[in-house]
Amino acid sequence: MLFLTINASMSENIKCIYPEDTKEAVAQYMFDVVCTHCREEHGSSIVIDRFDKTDMPGSRGEASFVMKCKFCGSDCSIDLLPFEDALHNPTALDSGALDKIKEVRKKHGLKNIPSESCVLLQLDCRGCEVVRFHPGNLTFNAELTSGKLMSFQLEDDAEWYDYDDDANEEVTVTDLQGTIFKGK
Repeated sequence: MLFLTINASMSENIKCIYPEDTKEAVAQYMFDVVCTHCREEHGSSIVIDRFDKTDMPGSRGEASFVMKCKFCGSDCSIDLLPFEDALHNPTALDSGALDKIKEVRKKHGLKNIPSESCVLLQLDCRGCEVVRFHPGNLTFNAELTSGKLMSFQLEDDAEWYDYDDDANEEVTVTDLQGTIFKGK
């Protein structure tokens, strides 16, 4: 099982950030994949959403993404499942919530992932492996300590700058990165 983690530097007035991913506003996650049979990388990035399911050929199951490798013809599938709800600012998270997050991660073999990261998605990959995540096309929501909710998309350098008029403070997210980890 693979897991997508995200981390970022946030200004202290942000409680948490999370992708806008509901049935009404579906997030389009973009990945680079490699076939596990021939080890060839798919020529372009693929886009997957959690809610669109496709039947898998020769199986009773379904997945978020199904394709045939264009090099060896093997069937490949990826099913996206939510794992943690948001990337929390370490200064805004109480110790009880942090302990609960650590316990769930430990059960899935993810105890070495730092608490400053969020395990956003669980990726059930069959016949392929996700090697890179591209966050640029996602819309994120930022919950501020003032109670305000702001939506944003990342600019070229994985950064976002805005201003909270209610609290008269700058709001900043920088260095947002996604990493793929192997777990149980």
